[in-house]
Amino acid sequence: MGLIRKTVSVGTLGIVSFRSKKEKLRRAELSQHDAEAALEREHAARLSAEVRTIAAEKRVKRAKAEAADAARKSERKRGRRRHKTDKLAELIAGAEPIVRSGMESARSAGTDAAKRGRKVGRRARKSAKKAAIEARIEAKIEAKKAAKHSAAAAQKAAARGRKVGRRAGKAAKHTAGEVRHAAEHTLHQAAEAVSSSK
Repeated sequence: MGLIRKTVSVGTLGIVSFRSKKEKLRRAELSQHDAEAALEREHAARLSAEVRTIAAEKRVKRAKAEAADAARKSERKRGRRRHKTDKLAELIAGAEPIVRSGMESARSAGTDAAKRGRKVGRRARKSAKKAAIEARIEAKIEAKKAAKHSAAAAQKAAARGRKVGRRAGKAAKHTAGEVRHAAEHTLHQAAEAVSSSK
């Protein structure tokens, strides 16, 4: 599909657009869909990171409470039990930095995913805007061409009308008015197509 358009575009060195309006809109919609999917992935990653962060904070809080309980018990009791609670407190104190580093990595993963999603969204918006601008320009060019053709046809009809007489001249003017009306209608349809593509 679009083989003739692409051949004409290559033959005219880019005067005729390489892609049609439908193809540009399709590409813009695909990039927008990709951006929305990336944003959804980023949102899911952020949610999972927040869930992991909350779970890690709960584990830290629980570990602190257990360490405080162990410290209280160790103050009351002596001997082997005190030695065991000291070891437990040391283990908990050693585990706390590991848990904190896990929380930080989860937060950084969420922010990285958010940045990537924003970047893809910006690209999709730029490509959709560019496609809409190109479609609007192409519609204006086609409307101008149609107006030129209709003006030339009106001049030819007027020349024939002068030769034939007043009656033929009136008919030619009527034809020219219809052609102009058709050109305005085409221009109006093109403007509507551009506004609906936004």
